[in-house]
Amino acid sequence: MRRIKSEGLFLLELWKTNLSSAMEYRVSFLSQVLGMMINDGIFFVFWFLFFDRFKEVKGWGMPDMVLLFSIITTGYGLGLGLFGNASRLAEIIAQGRLDYYLALPRNALLHVLASRSATTAWGDLIFGLIAYASTGRFTLSEVVLWITASVSSGIVLVCSFALFGCLSFWLGNASQLASQATNAIMTLALYPMDLFQGAVRFIMLTLLPAAFVGAIPLDIVRRGDWGGAFGLMGVSIVFIVLLSVVFQAGLRRYESGSAFNVNL
Repeated sequence: MRRIKSEGLFLLELWKTNLSSAMEYRVSFLSQVLGMMINDGIFFVFWFLFFDRFKEVKGWGMPDMVLLFSIITTGYGLGLGLFGNASRLAEIIAQGRLDYYLALPRNALLHVLASRSATTAWGDLIFGLIAYASTGRFTLSEVVLWITASVSSGIVLVCSFALFGCLSFWLGNASQLASQATNAIMTLALYPMDLFQGAVRFIMLTLLPAAFVGAIPLDIVRRGDWGGAFGLMGVSIVFIVLLSVVFQAGLRRYESGSAFNVNL
């Protein structure tokens, strides 16, 4: 328990430091946040125009897309805002920059993931909150379900990004592969899952877990499914454990001399 408390306090200090660093250049920070909100808005307008022309596609309508966007952008914003290095882990491993984190008496995985905040992710978070506010789902039960779904979505995203980054332990510089995989997850998550069948649907539930990022959290919130919410939290825990196991296995290879560059 003392160790958990210590790591929690350490994470809080890291997040405070990241925020302070970002706010040193407030104009840049605000412009990046606003730019991401505009980017999200443009993509959102596409679906608005689409559903204005086609009112429903396989049971999905515009209200469903608004709720889906709110869950994914909020989850992404929280996940990458707090653990920004998840999307850069492949590069960090390939360049041998894990040495710094391994030399300190802290959990190396948590430290490396939380030592950077993705500035644009805060724009996603704000957009997600605005999108959810527009849904009108304000009962206590609905809000708690939405928060649970969004946080779980963010955990799955962060863990998935980091898991693909861990490929650098075995493949050398897997930055391009990790980037393509994470982009694929985001792309698939932002589309109605019912559009996909067969092999693609199977991939969305396994190799590229986009279904656990968007469609499944959405369905849980729409149906008010508390059993599904607890199941989704269980899936999130499985992803955390899987990432920890894979990272530790990768460290054994890294320690044996797989670093490609040494930062002096």
